Parts: sequence; C-alpha cells; structure tokens
Amino acid sequence: MKAILRVASAFVALGCAADDAMAQSGPDGNERPPSGDIVVTAPRRGEAEVPAETEFGEEEIAGYGADNIDEILGLLAPLIDASGEEPVILVNGKEIGFDRSILAYPPEALNRIAVLKAEAAGHYGHASGRRVVNLVLKKNYASRHAEAAVHGATGGGQHGGDLTAGQMAIAGETRWNVQGRVSLESALRKSARNVAAEGGPIDLVGYVVPAGGEEIDPALSKVVGAPVAVAAVPAMADGGPPELADFAEGIHSTHQASPERFETLRPSRRNLSLAFGASRPLGPFDASVSVNATSNRSSRLRGVPMTSAILPAGGVWSPFARDVLLVRPLAGDRTLRSENSARSLSFSLTLSGALGSWRTMVSGSYARSWADSRLEQGIDTALVQALIDANDPAFNPYAPWPERLPKVTGSRSESESLGLRLNLARPLLELPAGPVTANLSADASRDRSSYHGLDGSDRAPDVYTREHLGGELSLSIPVARRGADFLGPLGDLTADLFLGGQAATGSGLRRQYGGGFTWSPAALLEVLGAFKHREVVPSSEQLGAPRIETVRRVYDFIRQEVAEPLWITGGNPLLHRGSRQSLSLDVRVRPFDSPVLSLSVGYRQSSGEGGVAPFPELTPTIEAAFPERITRDSEERLRSVDARAINVAATRSAELVSGIALRLPAPSSSQGNAEEPAADPLRLTFSLNHTWRLESELLTRAGMPTIDQLSETGQSRHYLSLQATAGKRGIGGDLRATWSSPAQVRSSHSAGGYRYRPPLMVNAGVFILPDKLWAKAQGLGWLENLKVSLEVENLLDTYRRVTLSDGSVPPGFSRHEVDPLGRTVELSVRKRF
Repeated sequence: MKAILRVASAFVALGCAADDAMAQSGPDGNERPPSGDIVVTAPRRGEAEVPAETEFGEEEIAGYGADNIDEILGLLAPLIDASGEEPVILVNGKEIGFDRSILAYPPEALNRIAVLKAEAAGHYGHASGRRVVNLVLKKNYASRHAEAAVHGATGGGQHGGDLTAGQMAIAGETRWNVQGRVSLESALRKSARNVAAEGGPIDLVGYVVPAGGEEIDPALSKVVGAPVAVAAVPAMADGGPPELADFAEGIHSTHQASPERFETLRPSRRNLSLAFGASRPLGPFDASVSVNATSNRSSRLRGVPMTSAILPAGGVWSPFARDVLLVRPLAGDRTLRSENSARSLSFSLTLSGALGSWRTMVSGSYARSWADSRLEQGIDTALVQALIDANDPAFNPYAPWPERLPKVTGSRSESESLGLRLNLARPLLELPAGPVTANLSADASRDRSSYHGLDGSDRAPDVYTREHLGGELSLSIPVARRGADFLGPLGDLTADLFLGGQAATGSGLRRQYGGGFTWSPAALLEVLGAFKHREVVPSSEQLGAPRIETVRRVYDFIRQEVAEPLWITGGNPLLHRGSRQSLSLDVRVRPFDSPVLSLSVGYRQSSGEGGVAPFPELTPTIEAAFPERITRDSEERLRSVDARAINVAATRSAELVSGIALRLPAPSSSQGNAEEPAADPLRLTFSLNHTWRLESELLTRAGMPTIDQLSETGQSRHYLSLQATAGKRGIGGDLRATWSSPAQVRSSHSAGGYRYRPPLMVNAGVFILPDKLWAKAQGLGWLENLKVSLEVENLLDTYRRVTLSDGSVPPGFSRHEVDPLGRTVELSVRKRF
C-alpha cells in the first residue's frame, strides 16, 4: 500500500509538470496556431478517446427496466457484440482496472452508454475485435434503494427470497456506493416431485427382528399368543431398559415413513454479500477502491440413516432369551446431511491518469477465501456394536443416538491471492491515417492455497504457492482512413500486433504473439480478423482454488441409474503447460448505415497441444479416458468423481457464428444531451444468434483414440438464442429463448446409445413504474420511484428429453429427475428514495 501511495505522489508531481507543458499546446498535444480569435471547444462529458459507433441514451436505457448496470449490459449484449464475449468497460472514458463496483450502480445513474468503434480495443491495449463500452455517468446523482423479491416453482416444493439495500452518490468525478444483499432458498425434496428415494424403507423409531430363526423370543410369542417376527421399540425404552411385556404392544408393527420426505433434489441455500466502492480524483489521477465480502452456505438432505446391531441375550438392554437384531434410525427424523460453506474477502485499488504523455493505470488487488465441506455418509455401525457389547449403561440403544455416531468426511481449504497490474499507453508517431499507439502492460501475482482433509488423521495440510510475472507490448497501427489523401479508397484500416511473455513458479518463459486487423471499406461494412498464439500454463484458479467436495446428482451410464456421488472441484496442482492457437474472421454489416439493423457472420477456429480443459460431462467415453478420476464400489456403484480441471494431449474446434439485430426506432442524435430531451416512443429490439459447431475433438492422451465430442458426448451442433424487448420509461418486457439441436451419447451398455432432445427454453419478464405512467401516482410518496417486476423462468416448463434407440425413456431420465425445478416465477418490488 505504501509503495502504491509513493507512486501516486510521484504521478501527481509529474502530472503537474505535464499540465504546464500542455498549457502551451492544444488538447491533442500539437502547438496551438497563432490566431486573434478565441475558439472554445467543449467535448461531451465522459467522452472516450475513440469515437462511439452507437449510443444508448437515458430514455432508451430506462425502457429496459434493469435494476443495475450489470443487468442492462446483459440485456444490451446482443446489440453490443453478437459473440457474447464480455466487453472492456470504461467509465467516463477511463479504464477501471480490477474495480467492478460500477456494475452495481442503478441504471438511472447513467447519462449514456457508448459502444466504441472496433479499433478501440487495440487503442486501449486489448485483443482485436473485442468490444469496448464506455459508461458515462451523470455529473451529479444520489440514490438510496431497497428491493425485495420472492420466487418459487409453480410445481410447488421450493421457494426463496432476496433482500437488497444500497446507497450511492456521484458528485462530479467523485462517486461511491455501498450495497448489501441476503438471499435464501429452500430445499426441494423428492416427495414434492414423486421421485423415488435412493435408500429403502425407513422407520423413525426402530424395531427388533430375530437374529436367526422365525421368532424374536418364544416367551414374547407366548405372551401375545402367536409367533412374533417383528416388534416396534416401545416408547418407554427411552428412559431405561424395557421389559419383555413392553414389546407386546408393538408386535407386527413399525413406524414407517416415506423416505422421499428426507432426501432433496436441490439443496437449501443462504447467500450474503456486502460491497463497497469509491472513486475520486487524486491530483491528475483518479483513485478507485473496492471492497467485497461474501458468505455462502448450502445444505442437502441425504435421507434418514438406518442401521442394525445385535442385542445379545442377557445384556443390560435386552429382555430377550435370544440374540435379536435392532433396526433403527440415528435419532428419529434426523437426516444425513451434505453441507458446504464458502467465505471470501477481496480488496482492489486502482490509480489511472496521465503521466506526461503516457496514459497510465496501476491496479492492485488482494483476495482471500475459505471453504468448508462436511459429508455424513452413514452410521458407524462398528462403534454402535462395540458400545452395546460393552453394556455401557450410558449408551441406551433405544434412545436417540449422539451426534458422534455418524461417519463424517470433509475438507477445509483456504486460498490467498495478491496481484498487481500496470498499463502504459501513448502515441509513438504520427502516420497519415493517425497516430501509432503503443500499449505496455505488466502484471505480477502471488497465490497461495492450502487443503486439509477432515479424516481424523494428523496429516499436515497440502500447501500450494505460485508466483507469476508477465508482460506484453501491443501496437495499434492506423494504415488507412476513409477520405484521406493517402490510401483513402481503402477505407478505415487498423492493424494490431502484440508480443509478450509470462513466467511462473515451476514453468519457464512462455511466449505469446499475434495480431489482427479492423477494416471498414464503407460505413456500412466492417471486417475483423485475429490470430493468436499463446504458450499457456494453468491459471491460479485452476491450480490452487479451494477444494470443494459436495454431493451431486448425475446419471450413471454404466449402471443406468441416477447416482449421487461425491463431486470434487477446485484447484489441481498437478496440471502442466501447453500451447493454443486461435484464428477468427468476422464480418459485420449495417445495411442502412445506422444501428437500426445489423448482420454478422464469423468463423472461429482453435487448436491446442497439452494445456488445460475443464472436466467434461461424465459419459462412458469420458470415464474410459479418465478411469483414475472415477471411484466405484464393489457393486460398481458410482461413489466419487474428481471433476477438477484436466490436462489433455490435444484439442481442436471450429464453428460458424451468425447474428441479426434490429433496433427500433433509430437512436436520436440528441440522446444524452440534457438540453435536448429526446421523445419517449415505444422501443423495440430483436436479436437472433446462431452457432454452428463444425468440429469439436478431444485427444486425452497420446495413443488413445480421438474423441469426437459432437457424436459421442452429447454436444449439440447447433445453438440458437433469441432475445426481444419492448419498452419505454415506465413499462416494458422482454422475451429470451434458447434452443439446441439433438445430440447423442455413445455407450456400450446401451445398443444405439442415448439420444438427447434439448428443450426450447423460454424466459420472460415484465416491469412497471406507476409514477411514470400515471400523473396521479406522482403525488403518492409510496408509489414514486417504485418498480414492480415479474420474471418467469422456463415459461413452457420444458426439459431435456432422453430416449434410447427404440424410443423408450431409460431409468433416471424421467421428467423430474432431469429437471426437478421446472417453471419458476419471481415477483420483485424495488423502491428508490
């Protein structure tokens, strides 16, 4: 921290000298021409260094009914970049580094959103073709807000709610915000969906049966006048050893209960978060700080555990003349549980501004996280039997058993990360088409993680430490400009080049290089291309993320049943380096030279040797390729899956992407100008995007057959997404839909394999602000700045259908086993003060 502040002080001193020099020149750094006239130019507030391609003004933003900037960017994504890649974010024309607190601001704080021209990515030191979005805030704005939401499945059995409160303020270039959120969600039990439990029948009290032979005890049979093969544990047995006659009342009966009530399809959840962010000028620089804290917990019910133990004849607790078998639960309806909790705390500080002729940004971040998992796997029957055999008077086998008897496994992990990033940019020389801009970036990080299994052993925790250092130099070279004397007929053409290297603990220097171009021969046409080669090593997250062990419902193709194995995720320190090449070419067309209609088509190809990939969906092909990741018991039941990231020998993929976006009416040129308020018509947007996977191949190890993931592991070739919105200030709605083409999974255990038919998934939402629609509502304080929203997820209540080659539905793929939640509805109320 002290080092960063010293750098900031140096920046201030050098910045003042730069200001004196700038006073003798124009805003572009060139000498002012002598003139007797005074010319005053005032660029719009928050303007970026690269012109905007299109903008969204206040009224248009309000028509989407978003609750925060993050949500509005998601709704605008098809109009920003059809590829779906996250854009680079600027605030008032400046980069924000690690600070993401701006995304929690309400959209009412925005003056406009500007999508910059394609060459902006290279200008700001990012990969060619990546979109840059400039968020321009109002000069002065303050708001407090509170939001309450309730949601639930229309099929019943599951419900939840959220409560959010926050405050923010903007005063010129100074801004701050704070927001807290709590979210609760109930578990969805199998009984709510008529899904069969994994275990057999359960008894909430317990009973005794013969350990051998056909009756418990001839004396008990004589008391009741008939042979007795089963007798419920009497209620009075909780207080002391029962008599033989006490069992007579419960002969031929048990206290059975539906096991589905005590097993969950979806766990209960509780999430808490608190975030703070602030930004203010510091001399010629802007300083931003953000602090985030989260706490998450989930709990899954795994059924009432049943066990049996022998009550020896003549023991303290047995009134019988023979050994009998006591069958009982742990303690009434006390279930086995799988619990996970995670906590995190992060901090970031960013300084950005001009250092002489250099555009400078320095960012530092620190993050720490903790994760705990606890899994109860049954009752320690051996310990129970030992306590009974010892005739321990303190251990009543008929009473509720103590908490030490469940068999428990679990883990505790911790991670810590410290990062520093430096970006420098400036024009190097002037070409006829514009200045060549150089961007120099350097980053360093140190990550540490530890893992400790809670298995009762004294083994020291596994500790992993990694240090990383990297740098990159990129050049943005304007080759031609439309209308210029030199190469003007070519249109706008910019080339980007980059060269860099990275080094990390346990890995030598890794090179990375590539380039791209952005070409616009006419205003209505844009062509982008890029090539990248990177020698990569696993990220800090892939290597040292906290290890998490939880129970997950998956389909076991080997046994053709739904299983609930232990699912292991987190970092894998055994991962090693690899290389990756990518090639892309995109064409974007605006037929009317305006944002009203845009068309795009692109080709993407990537290949890699070595390197890292996420663990694929568990299918027979994947299990055969990674048998060491799968654990089964003596009956071949699936017990655990190590789903951490994997190393692969080679990968290759190629796809075509295309999209169409419609925006009506055309945006007004006066949007964002407070002195010329735009009209507020009903605004309509429509986008349709298509991805066609041409190939997707995976080679797990040398000598193994290549896996065609499009024909063997359930990947779809075609993916469609649609989004339509209609709204104005005060009322609106949106419709979102996705569809994937049928796919298949090959399995030697099923002739013809499994055929997947993905559903048409439709989500819809509407919102209303009464005070913006009815003048009478403006006089009622409780209706002013009030927004009511209704969201429906999975509107058609569809699910992925799976059949065998003969059309039958295999076990484990019934409606509620595939998607137990189904359609959900959320009602939320948001109030600004």
